[in-house]
Amino acid sequence: MRRVARVPAGFLAVCLFGLLATRANAQRTYDFVTDNGNGTYNVLPSGTTSIEVFLRETLAGNSTSLLQAEDGLFSSVAQATRTTSPSSPAMITAAAKNATNFDGISDNFVAPGGAQANAGGNRSFDDNNGTPVIVDSATVRRVSVGTFTIQAGTIGLQTTTFTLADRPNTSDTLTWTTGTILDSQILPRTFTVSTTPEPTTVGLFAAGGLLLVRRRRARQ
Repeated sequence: MRRVARVPAGFLAVCLFGLLATRANAQRTYDFVTDNGNGTYNVLPSGTTSIEVFLRETLAGNSTSLLQAEDGLFSSVAQATRTTSPSSPAMITAAAKNATNFDGISDNFVAPGGAQANAGGNRSFDDNNGTPVIVDSATVRRVSVGTFTIQAGTIGLQTTTFTLADRPNTSDTLTWTTGTILDSQILPRTFTVSTTPEPTTVGLFAAGGLLLVRRRRARQ
C-alpha cells in the first residue's frame, strides 16, 4: 500500500499566499511616464524643454493599488538615456528631483555630453507620510519623480529618442510604509524630441516648393 506524505496545513497556506501575491504583482505594471504620455516634444533648434517624469502604476484584473495602500513612495530615481543619435542630437542639460515629494537626499546626475541623466531622491526620515499619489482613473496612479531639461539639436527635422527606465543594479524605488522594492517591476518606455525648423526656414521651403510648381506648369 502506497503511503501518502502529509503536507502541513501551514506550508500550504504559505504557498497559497505566495501564489496569490505573485498573481497580484503580475496584474500591476510600473513604468516611468512623461507629462505628455511618452509622446514627442517639438522644440526649436537649440531650444530647451522641461519634461516632468512620473512613476506610473497600472492595474489589471482584480488587483489593487500598491501605491495607494503603501501611502505613496519613500524614494524613486528615473534614468533617461539617449538611444538614437542623429547628426545633431538633442541632449540632457539638467536633471532635478521633485523637491516636494522627495525632500531628503537628492540623486540627480547628468553625464558629460548629455546622453544620460538621473532624476530623483528620497523623502526625509522626519516626514510622517509618503509622497502624494495622483489618481488618473480607477486603474492608473502616478507619483511625480522629477524633471529633465533637454536641449534640441541645431538641425531641423531631426528626431532624438530617449529611453526612460529604472537605474540598473539599484534598489531605489521603494514604497513608503513597508519599503517594498519596485525596481525589478519597472518597464522601460521611450519618448522623442523633434527639432522643428525655424518659422523663416519653413517659409523658405514653402516658397521654394511653390516656385517649382509654377515652373512646371509654365513648361507644360
